[in-house]
Amino acid sequence: MATVAERGTANGRVKLGLALSGGGFRASFFHLGVLAQMAMQGLLRRVEVISTVSGGSIIGALYYLHLKRLLESDADSDLTDGHYQRLVEDIERDFFAAVQTNLRMSTFTDPAANFKIRRPDYSRSDRIAELYNDRLYQGVLPGLEPPIKIREVKIQPKGANPAFHPERDNHGRSAKVPILLVNATTLNSGRNWRFTASRMGEPPRDNALAREIDKKAIRLRRPLSYTDIPPYQQDFTLGHAVAASACVPGIFHPLAISGLYRDPETGDEIRVQLVDGGVHDNQGIQGLLDEACTHFIVSDASAQMEEIDEPATHFDAVLGRAASISQDRVREEQLFRLWGPTDRSRIAFMHLRAGLTTRAIAWLGPDGQPADPSQEVLRPAISAPDFHVDDRVQDLVSGIRTDLDSFTEVEACTLMADGYLMSDSELNSLAAAVAGRPGGTPRPADLAPPAWGFLKIKPWMERPNEAYLKQLKVASYQFLKLFHLLLPGWAKEALAVLALLTLLALVWILIDVRFSLGLVLLMVIMWGLNRYSRKLGRGVWVFRALRAPVEAIVRLIARALIPMLGSWAIKLHLKYIDPIFLRYGLFSDIPAAPISGCH
Repeated sequence: MATVAERGTANGRVKLGLALSGGGFRASFFHLGVLAQMAMQGLLRRVEVISTVSGGSIIGALYYLHLKRLLESDADSDLTDGHYQRLVEDIERDFFAAVQTNLRMSTFTDPAANFKIRRPDYSRSDRIAELYNDRLYQGVLPGLEPPIKIREVKIQPKGANPAFHPERDNHGRSAKVPILLVNATTLNSGRNWRFTASRMGEPPRDNALAREIDKKAIRLRRPLSYTDIPPYQQDFTLGHAVAASACVPGIFHPLAISGLYRDPETGDEIRVQLVDGGVHDNQGIQGLLDEACTHFIVSDASAQMEEIDEPATHFDAVLGRAASISQDRVREEQLFRLWGPTDRSRIAFMHLRAGLTTRAIAWLGPDGQPADPSQEVLRPAISAPDFHVDDRVQDLVSGIRTDLDSFTEVEACTLMADGYLMSDSELNSLAAAVAGRPGGTPRPADLAPPAWGFLKIKPWMERPNEAYLKQLKVASYQFLKLFHLLLPGWAKEALAVLALLTLLALVWILIDVRFSLGLVLLMVIMWGLNRYSRKLGRGVWVFRALRAPVEAIVRLIARALIPMLGSWAIKLHLKYIDPIFLRYGLFSDIPAAPISGCH
């Protein structure tokens, strides 16, 4: 039986899909480089579906707003690939500036928001949703009343029929109007939850095989449109959709959607709890398959599991490693599912381990020596140096943190340049089928390369010096990056010992004044009441009476008072430490730099 992709191509219908993976701001910057290369090759204007996850959703939503402004202000006949190049340049500049404000830590700096978090209907995830809107999205379309609602991002292209719909009307356009799919995961069922400009919910799985495999007792039906749901949820914001998609478990509290479902048998409300879309599909491939795309561009900047010679065996390490194995397996299965029925010529695939070799290690024989003394090296079809990146640089880039904090000029430009350089040959091969330009042929005159600022890092990526490599090594740390960047190894160890001794001294003082025991006992009691009062409260009136105030007190202490006290330290960090870190991450700080900064 022919696949969807094969049927579409046989009918002469080419439908290009773009998947932007998760991976925090590391992924966002890498995807920006890929978008720039797509604009250069005339492919960006031909995208009909954009499926995004986590860090890919952050940049994908920003791109979509810029695209909405472009398509609604210029007629299809007036648009060239040069418009898309300038669009990506604008995004590069604005996104870099916003990232340097350190969005993750900024969620702790507003006293009103910190106090508001005591409420059960507000969390750190809601706060970062507000920051996404204020620092990234609202400025693109200032004419929309803040905050921007996701239903408002629907694109009505200039000069098109008022009833325009991409699935029906894109075939007559040169500059396609893509559908944006922002992917999250429901904790309720473990299924995918998808936001679009038209509706939100679990995508239906209507075929018999899917119904036979997925035997969960309840499926949440997706509403037909935002006008069909309660008024409170009709104004669901774009920032909240992105925050749900990038709601990394353990870092951000699940983002709740209330009042949308009720179990008709029990009468109980079903509160949808959303976490990072990467828990379900970190590449966003499933959305493209669901939309019947025939050709695929997959930009994958997600973390790939590393080999460990001696894995730790304590509980936490095994649990974390098991989660990584499961995530890695999901990634492989999604890619195999795409590759299996699809001709490789219809896929452009970029990932952070591309171009790197793999060592095949032989077993030890009876004599204790390797059965094959010659170590086999498995080489990729295209190596990292083939796209002008040193192997050491590519290896370090794959380890850059997947965080939502400040990224330096060196980190951001390296990631953007990596995506741009790596995707060149991959996209050029796809251009023949999608853009009607045979691979390898000269690009149109209007595609003369703009002055991409991030490409000024290219000489270091080809011929790295020790200072540049150190910057990339430090980029892997989530905490204390300035500490690792400035201090030599012996100084780090000395300070670590000093910090440990200071901590022990504080503990001794607390015990000596008999303060910590009472505090610990109080916290244990509060935790126990909060943990079990819900269950006990079903039958014992005293627990029913205690449940609400105990939960409120625990929320006040854990989610409001502690962050409010810690916010002063964070403000000091953002005012003094972060600027120093960003300054040391400028091009000008790398010795013998032959070029000026990229921004």
